Amino acid sequence: MQTIKIPIGEKIITLTYQDWDTDIDIDEITRIDYSNLYGEIVTISSLYNRVGILKADVDNQYEEYKLDCKMFESQMRKRIISDRISLGDKKPSDPTIESEIDGLPDVIKKRKRLAQLKRDCDYMTALYWAVQSKDKKLSVLMKGVTPEEFAEGIVEGVVNSFYIKKFKKIL
Repeated sequence: MQTIKIPIGEKIITLTYQDWDTDIDIDEITRIDYSNLYGEIVTISSLYNRVGILKADVDNQYEEYKLDCKMFESQMRKRIISDRISLGDKKPSDPTIESEIDGLPDVIKKRKRLAQLKRDCDYMTALYWAVQSKDKKLSVLMKGVTPEEFAEGIVEGVVNSFYIKKFKKIL
């Protein structure tokens, strides 16, 4: 069980959720299982939520690293300016400083990592939009379904990474 704590004024709101397995078959969770449309409609909100949480985590990781990169480059810029001044350059020019920063191995390494994190954000955005598209399609497909049809049509099994268990009627 995972938790997210959100401070709101004097209160802390705690959200809990089940964590994903480490492997997610994106084709499986974005495809509509027509043999169990009722199972799809029951689980799509939870799937949408899980993907949204995962997307928020990946986006946050990217933004934090982006800030780290900016801070690192700022430190390198200050160091280069200081070094240039100590060597007698009264006012180092911005283009030469930026050119020197661009060539630093640590800056290159950080920028490559930042690009990888951005790619991961793009993957999660694509998955998020795919799940949203699936949700909209299911809403259209399931209009007018009665509770009786729903109860009779749902099939036990794994749908959208959730296990559905069907209970027998007691009457």
